[in-house]
Amino acid sequence: MVTNSNSSSQEMIKLPCELRKLVWGDNIEQSIFERWSQRFQFSNDEPSALIQYEGGPCSVLTTVQAHLLNELIFCKRCQYDWRQASSDEIDLHFLNALVSILHLLSPSNNKVYLANFHYEKQKDNLTVNQFHEEIKFNVCQSNIDLKEIVFSRLQMWKNSYGVLLFLYSCLMTKTIDLLKKEIDDETSLPLIDIAHGHGSQCLTNLLITGFATPHCFDGDKDISGLKLYGIHQQASIGFLSSLEIYRLMEVGWFLKNPKSPIWILGSETHLTVIFSREQALVEQDDETPLKKALKIFHKYDTERNGFISNSLLEQVITEIIESSIIKINQTINQLKLRMDPDNLQIITESSFLKELFPQDQYKLSNSTQIGPLNGKPFIIYHYNGLPRSNKDKKVLYASAQANISDYGYGNDTPISAVAPVQPGSYLPITGVLRTKWPTIELQWDDEAKPSLN
Repeated sequence: MVTNSNSSSQEMIKLPCELRKLVWGDNIEQSIFERWSQRFQFSNDEPSALIQYEGGPCSVLTTVQAHLLNELIFCKRCQYDWRQASSDEIDLHFLNALVSILHLLSPSNNKVYLANFHYEKQKDNLTVNQFHEEIKFNVCQSNIDLKEIVFSRLQMWKNSYGVLLFLYSCLMTKTIDLLKKEIDDETSLPLIDIAHGHGSQCLTNLLITGFATPHCFDGDKDISGLKLYGIHQQASIGFLSSLEIYRLMEVGWFLKNPKSPIWILGSETHLTVIFSREQALVEQDDETPLKKALKIFHKYDTERNGFISNSLLEQVITEIIESSIIKINQTINQLKLRMDPDNLQIITESSFLKELFPQDQYKLSNSTQIGPLNGKPFIIYHYNGLPRSNKDKKVLYASAQANISDYGYGNDTPISAVAPVQPGSYLPITGVLRTKWPTIELQWDDEAKPSLN
């Protein structure tokens, strides 16, 4: 992370061609470039909500929006009327959100690169090459300078190309070498899809966690000798995906349980944000032995059916022992007899926990299955930056009264326990939220029907 001393370099650096290729591929489609060339602009109807003009740049806009909300809704000055905050107050939180994201990306190289863009006529329709020839970067090596320069460029962020300039600042700060190392699947490149213009999962994960992996599961996985990198710790912002409903993606505990009650929601084509001021929705990463063992069990229960094959138990127990989670004195055969007494050739999650953690069974069945709200209603909000996806084409936060009951916190919920999305029975957004809270019910205000797309 950058230091506190004031020591930025006056040297100006050009955008490397290699980074441009990582973002766009070999050729940049002009129409896609134009969609990404928008400014950071706030809604006239919801002063703290960013507007997205066209499909494409939601991976940047929604992550900035989520970090901005994290600054705004818990601000002591704004907590009672955060939706009525002044434009100056919102600008302050917006700039702090940019700084927060840049800090996520700079812990190892101690440098932050900030785009500097000067074009005398400030045309809105520069060609791809004209734009890229004008970009240069300042190098910041101190927190003081970083904040000062980010703040001084407020109008640059709010003018044309502001979204792209911030994206390039993030990627330059992360460095090309680390980006290439962390993106373990070349099919995830370029970072902006050449056909549709959407940002990749790598880009979304980078701006949420600081790590550019294309995967959302916890930890790393070895698939036939191929190592896949996942998420290793809680971030301030979380992530949920509609693809998990159909078992096309695995979202792990870390992304489902951010430090703040703010989640980016991913659909097949767009990203939006769900958030609340209810802190009881947040669960801290208190890694108990039971949770550690359960995570290992879930690594082998790839379909999240609540059981594994009898033959996989030895691998699970070996990993638990090697991780020094608990001491196990029984042999594998003894464990199999106790966990699978009927010789069904499967080990259920409940029998696994009952055998290894008998002292925690009451706690497991009575505490972790019921969230701290215990059925108490709370308010949840949804943000979609596309005007066409909002009622009357006005970008506003949709609000709902939410209720989570019984087995509702879903932090280790198998996907098979999630109620399937029934067309016409409830909105798709409910299905996504049920990948974390299987029993959540929502009553939207003003008959709103928030869209994921």
